[in-house]
Amino acid sequence: MKKFLNQLGQWVFKNKWKTLLGWVVMLGVMIGFAATLGSNFNQNLKISGIPSTDIQSTIKKEFHQNLDAGTMKVVVQAKNGDLTTEKNKAKLEKQISEIKNKDGIKSVQDPYQAQAVSKDKTTAYVSITFKKDARLVSDKQINDVKHHFNTLKHDDMKVAYNGTVNVTKTEVGGLSELIGIALGFILLLILFRSFVSAGLPIVSAVVGLVSGILIITIGTNIFSISNVAQTLAVMISLAVGIDYALFIVHRYRSELNETDNKQAVMGATIESAGASVLFAGVTVMIAVAGLSVVGIDFLTQMGLAAAASVFFAILSALTLLPALMSLGKNHISASHEKEDDVKPDGIFTKMIVGHPVISILISVIILAGFAFPASHMRLGMPSDGQLAQNNTKRQAYDMMTDKFGAGSDANLVGVIKLDSHASAAEKQKTIDKITTKLAHTKDVEKLVQMPDQKKLKQAQSPEFQAQAKEQGAAYVKQQMMAAMMKNPSMNATQQQAVVKKATADFQAQMQAKMQKEVMSSAMLSDDGKYAMFIVVPKTGSQSAKTETLANKINDMGKHYQKYDNTDIILTGTNAVNIDITKKLNAAIPELIGLVMLLAFILLMLVFKSVLIPLFAMIGFGMSIFASFGLTTLVMQDGFMNGLLNIHTSAPVLAFLPVIAIGILFGLAMDYEVFMVSRIHEEYAKTGDNDQAVRTGIKKSGPVIVTAAIIMIAVFGSFIIAVDPTVKSIGIVLAFGVFFDAFLVRLIFVPAMIKLCGKYNWKIPFIGKK
Repeated sequence: MKKFLNQLGQWVFKNKWKTLLGWVVMLGVMIGFAATLGSNFNQNLKISGIPSTDIQSTIKKEFHQNLDAGTMKVVVQAKNGDLTTEKNKAKLEKQISEIKNKDGIKSVQDPYQAQAVSKDKTTAYVSITFKKDARLVSDKQINDVKHHFNTLKHDDMKVAYNGTVNVTKTEVGGLSELIGIALGFILLLILFRSFVSAGLPIVSAVVGLVSGILIITIGTNIFSISNVAQTLAVMISLAVGIDYALFIVHRYRSELNETDNKQAVMGATIESAGASVLFAGVTVMIAVAGLSVVGIDFLTQMGLAAAASVFFAILSALTLLPALMSLGKNHISASHEKEDDVKPDGIFTKMIVGHPVISILISVIILAGFAFPASHMRLGMPSDGQLAQNNTKRQAYDMMTDKFGAGSDANLVGVIKLDSHASAAEKQKTIDKITTKLAHTKDVEKLVQMPDQKKLKQAQSPEFQAQAKEQGAAYVKQQMMAAMMKNPSMNATQQQAVVKKATADFQAQMQAKMQKEVMSSAMLSDDGKYAMFIVVPKTGSQSAKTETLANKINDMGKHYQKYDNTDIILTGTNAVNIDITKKLNAAIPELIGLVMLLAFILLMLVFKSVLIPLFAMIGFGMSIFASFGLTTLVMQDGFMNGLLNIHTSAPVLAFLPVIAIGILFGLAMDYEVFMVSRIHEEYAKTGDNDQAVRTGIKKSGPVIVTAAIIMIAVFGSFIIAVDPTVKSIGIVLAFGVFFDAFLVRLIFVPAMIKLCGKYNWKIPFIGKK
């Protein structure tokens, strides 16, 4: 492998134009495909293999409702008025009638008929269902709906949108990325003191980042990929891309001290630093791809997308960067720091080598202090209520929760699987028993009234409509005769007013009658095997009470299954999110165990040691829990909310710990190998443990510090993002790198190696050095 890497480095250095042309062609092809196909990122985080998602096929078959279909909710609020006035009602219904027959729209629910008007009559919502699945609904269709309803804003109305479709456009690149790149460049400039040496790693990282994002964007047309996967890929690709390029440029400048043959220097650089980059990158790829072992669809998507982005970061560092360095070879100077140069011990080195126990205690106490809040960490899925107040989804959320209750965003869809051997009357009795109990369950606001399909079809039949029309005419005639008897001298205008009022009265009576006869607390399927209900909780989707209510309904299902051969399965966005959170909670110990085992085996093979992997595992455990604790303190407990522009405190993202474990493991192993391999190399040469630790800290320490600071700067730049999901990922990764690099790899690990001396490099019963 080393010989191949050396040859690769020299070939690229010599054939820079061929290499650059290859990159231009590859980028051109990917840009062409991405522009032609477009992007179809999925906003919904879903998993398969759990009751709440498995039951959705039954709902589609039995109730003809596709829960994957794109939906859009238009929330309209009269700023200083009443939406039920004739004038406002006409304006809203005009927009509804205009979009009903638009291509791609399956149904539009009129709020006046669907009882989707608030009690104070100021707010209503229009529910729109598209024919295609959410991720396949085009921006044009979404914007067309917005265009129609935005006209209401001129009529002193407030309009906001949410739903499963992408009502807010997914952005690639932004202020966070630019800040991360700028900070990385400044740090590299300080390290190298050369614009060319500092700029080339940035160019390499950005090209790798763009390549990775393009391939992910193309992939959205083949696979279902969440937009969060794209965000994660951007973060990790940019961070590792700059770091990997840093290692190569730093080693190249050091190698220039030995010879003037720059092609040979590049070969030696890719052989050594390139091998480290390849090892580090593959480790990170394995770590993030390892998220797939949890068995959760969107985590697998995120892990594979991140792995793809890291692959292009490696490819760029090993091929594009050497070509760029060949172009700028006359502007890259030697570091003038030779391998054998010995610097005097600094305070930091003296502290670790002279007082290892104190050093260990300091790192452990600090990490334990930050880890403490993790003891009350509560996991949950993201909510529109956490978004910035100028976001249309947040505005829709606020209007809905204010006017329709906190539980309006937390509906629980339930499917009752009835006893197949029961009679129709017995089934109805069971349905009534369940819905009555649900209606009186604690924290239930109400059960949504749903249509009886058979009665609804009867009411929509031509015969029934003709009969209703005949009854209406008779009612109006009767009211006119009664009015004429009271006032025989009525003029035409007065008669029209009586007709209009009588018609409205009859329609209201018919609507009330239909509501009573056709609507019920549960909808029975055509074959009578299932019934569906919708529970509106009193509390929101992120409330612990809502989760408790869902668990209570599930327990209720177990009771009916035991005694009535009837089951209850919950689904819908909120129920799926609760199931995801449960599965993620259960996955965390499993993933940590897997990561620890992988770390132990990997490091034991590399260093032929038991103690070194043990130190690495303990250190990683401390740093990961410290990052969880700090994230809990900020996102859940509200610490520094104002400073970090966090709009609402909420549970920690359910998938955040799993992501952090995968990514931080890969990065921690990078720093572990950089530090320990240098110590081991010196120990093998001198047999002096203290000297080995000193050399490792002094030689590898500065590179680790610079790489970690760049990584922290890139991840930390995402903390300013408006999206709370992006912000929380930035927080956990930035502080995770800080804790692991500065307190574990630079203090805890060297101090432990100092304490254990020659026993560091032995495996019991083998005794090899």
